[in-house]
Amino acid sequence: MEIVIGVVLILITLLLLLVILVGIFYFIDLFLDLPYVATQKHKIETIIKLAQIKKGETVVDLGSGDGRLLFASAQKGAKAVGYELNPFLIALTLIHTKLKGLGNEVWIERKSLWRADLKVADVIFVYSLKKTIKKFEDFVFQKKYIRSVNGIYLYKI
Repeated sequence: MEIVIGVVLILITLLLLLVILVGIFYFIDLFLDLPYVATQKHKIETIIKLAQIKKGETVVDLGSGDGRLLFASAQKGAKAVGYELNPFLIALTLIHTKLKGLGNEVWIERKSLWRADLKVADVIFVYSLKKTIKKFEDFVFQKKYIRSVNGIYLYKI
């Protein structure tokens, strides 16, 4: 009987830790004003197609989340660089990078999109809130997008 009670207490403790971690995960996103929104598979396909990524190019993903666009870019032969602030998403990306065997093609750094090194980029992805996109557009491009498909914008640098 004591063993059962011990196991139940351990399970309750693990569940509470999980709830706390999930809470921290969402709190970080609210604090940073850049919530994590997983890019849907069909949008990834559209983004990759629009970007016309070529082998050997460097792709920079600002707010790379769980790395979905990084992995899709690497599979096209690009060197993929992600910038992300959420440590849980960085850890998730690193785990997936290792599991997919993309350690030489995918690199991620804990840094704000406002401090990212864009000089190396052939292609830049920003999948974020409209207000962040607008700030980024004003900050970097000083011009409007050249093409848009289903809420996905393409800029020429």
